[in-house]
Amino acid sequence: MSWRLGVSTGACTDVPILEILPALRASGAIGVEVGTPPRHFDPWHHGQVEALGAALAEHRLPAVSIHAPFGRLLDLADPNPHHRHAAIGAILTAAGAIKRLGGRLVVVHPSDLERHVVDLQARLNDCADSLRILAENCRDAGVTLVVETPLPHLVGGHPDEFAWLLHRLDDSVRVCLDTGHAALGRHWTRFVEVAGARVSHVHANDNHGHRDDHLPPGDGIVDWQTVANSLRSVQFDGWIMLELACPGADPAAYFERAFQQAVRLLGNSS
Repeated sequence: MSWRLGVSTGACTDVPILEILPALRASGAIGVEVGTPPRHFDPWHHGQVEALGAALAEHRLPAVSIHAPFGRLLDLADPNPHHRHAAIGAILTAAGAIKRLGGRLVVVHPSDLERHVVDLQARLNDCADSLRILAENCRDAGVTLVVETPLPHLVGGHPDEFAWLLHRLDDSVRVCLDTGHAALGRHWTRFVEVAGARVSHVHANDNHGHRDDHLPPGDGIVDWQTVANSLRSVQFDGWIMLELACPGADPAAYFERAFQQAVRLLGNSS
């Protein structure tokens, strides 16, 4: 059993996606997750999607997944139904873009609302309703909805809440485990247990235990041996995407170092 190592383009949120691809290719990555920050890549813009497809082919980098737009007025658990509908629409636009690029995984945040300052159960209910709509539409479109494990202070960020959401979604909906999020909440093992065979994707990044630093694997406190062993325990054979913060300088060297550390800690790409 093996997994493959790729890199998220969304590391550099203020850099246009076409400018960062050469550094990602030089890292050794064999696939990418397409990020959708506004100044990075616009999935609504047909011309950008077409240009990205051509650039990915030139660099021999397949688009595996897309991290759908999120945050602010785009939240699947927002109490305002207009905001939830806008979030659903944005995610479906991203789903269309990744399908045109040849990928099939659509990674979404359950919510970016803070769990301690909202009516938690109401927000979970609305989130589950939104995810059910998305799951149906993604199935019809021939792509897979993948729900990411949130930061611990957000709605769905406790494993019991995440389990509650999953139990209300059919088996077509898969899970993306985020190593940094789980490390901050000290919930990695429990999230793996909750997700089980649904785990189809991993966001790999490290931190120092205080904030979501998005460091290269090995630069923080994440126990990568436990990560690797637990992924084997659920027979994971999908993609591990490095989801990193943008370096201040020399992105090619930075991504190469991050990729080589990930290979050392998690094993080589298949």
